[in-house]
Amino acid sequence: MSKRRSRSKVPERDSRCFVQVRSQPSLGVETTTGITWVGVDQQVGHGSADALFELTTEQYVGELLWDSVKPGFVGECWSGKHDDLRLFDPRGGSWYPEQWVPARSRMFPPKIDGEIWHHVDALGEPLDSQRATVSRALAGGTEDMAVDAGRVTSIRFTLNGDGAYPRPAGLIAGLGAGASRAEVAAVLGAHVGGHSDVHVLEGDRVRLRYDAVGLTEVLLERPAAQPLPDGPMRLVLEMLGEPQGGCAWTRGVELLGEVRRRWAVSSGFPRRLLELDSGAEVQVQDAQVLSVRLRPSPASDVVLRATATPQVRRPHWPGTREEIRRGFGAPLATTGRMELRRFGACDLLTEYSSHEADAAVTELTAVPVGVSVSHRIHRWRSGEFTMFLDALGRDEQHPLVLAVGRLDGVDLTFLTGRLARVEVGGTGSHAERFAAFVDGTPARPTRKELPFGVPTYIGEHDDLRDFEQGWIHVHARDGVHVTTIAVSLEPPEGINVHLWLPHRDR
Repeated sequence: MSKRRSRSKVPERDSRCFVQVRSQPSLGVETTTGITWVGVDQQVGHGSADALFELTTEQYVGELLWDSVKPGFVGECWSGKHDDLRLFDPRGGSWYPEQWVPARSRMFPPKIDGEIWHHVDALGEPLDSQRATVSRALAGGTEDMAVDAGRVTSIRFTLNGDGAYPRPAGLIAGLGAGASRAEVAAVLGAHVGGHSDVHVLEGDRVRLRYDAVGLTEVLLERPAAQPLPDGPMRLVLEMLGEPQGGCAWTRGVELLGEVRRRWAVSSGFPRRLLELDSGAEVQVQDAQVLSVRLRPSPASDVVLRATATPQVRRPHWPGTREEIRRGFGAPLATTGRMELRRFGACDLLTEYSSHEADAAVTELTAVPVGVSVSHRIHRWRSGEFTMFLDALGRDEQHPLVLAVGRLDGVDLTFLTGRLARVEVGGTGSHAERFAAFVDGTPARPTRKELPFGVPTYIGEHDDLRDFEQGWIHVHARDGVHVTTIAVSLEPPEGINVHLWLPHRDR
């Protein structure tokens, strides 16, 4: 039976771009018009999302300073009294506007608020990158960007007169055109480098210029990065941004131990959490290393030896604040019990047990500059299936694909030079690969013993599960015991399955 597609008119793309400046409460700017807005929680089905309502610039700046907008205003928006100010409604079929730029949850707790953070994130980025584009959009063409080798090295903003930043008091909350040095110090903290007009934000420099009235100009610039330190930490930092299975990865796991568990967040989120034999935790996404987290334990750590086995491989890391400073130098910035250092394109964040000089190091976290990860990542399922999904669609010479191909009992299928399918159970090492596919699976599993929950589609001999990165097809020749498991970009053809329904397929 042929099916005709209806020729419905394709809706026009919404050209508006909503840039979130703060997430709690949600505040931001619609950059095509310069309208400022506040998010108001709305019930959507069994969940909730923010409707966006227009604010005056004064209301917006007041909220950035934690001064509430007119008492009851948000409640009035929620109850429908200001629908004329509604810019976006999540009940229209989408949780967020078509063009939505969220505020980044920062690894180093910020001391200030404002649009400045979107500009900080543009430093070091290619001129045509999303972050640099967002920075220019917020500034409305009033910024002066300096570029070297195609990357943004500094951004200058004027706060008064012709060509002034469109929301001077929103750039750095609490400051605006005409602010005094005393007011600046109260917001940005003490100056650095012996210069009264230079302050620091996450290791970047904020150079300020004053006239007879007060603050008139803000210049953001990124200082030259320090070289990578010698020793084990260099190997950790060199892993960041590199592909899993590549040379830097191999050197890192020789130091930190092999992967012990590989956690997925859910079937729809591509980030993974890898636990290594040393206790280190590595987050990867798109087959690249996003972070390495270490938890020094001075009482039990030993110096790495060439004869060490993965089970006892624990390189010695600095255990106190004083040892960190001797090994890595003074921090670029300090807040609470955390210190920030920057080496090359990598940030190293150190957390301590207290504010004291002899405080113990509780965590060392390395991330590429401008990247945020959460330590509270949800651990849904672990196993080799995550590695197979991550390898799909990658070139046959990609390090992760090569690593998958070296596993015993794994068959790979390529299409136009890219990995299209991974199968286990078809040849050799059946029990080993089945048990490793999802942790908790027996060596000779039945279909119901795969700890995935119910499949998306089910048949007499087959189960099919739909993941964000591909499909997992479980085949049982006798209808009960698993014969093969395949992970593929496209669903398999020619199998007799139907959508799983709870009243029929329990």
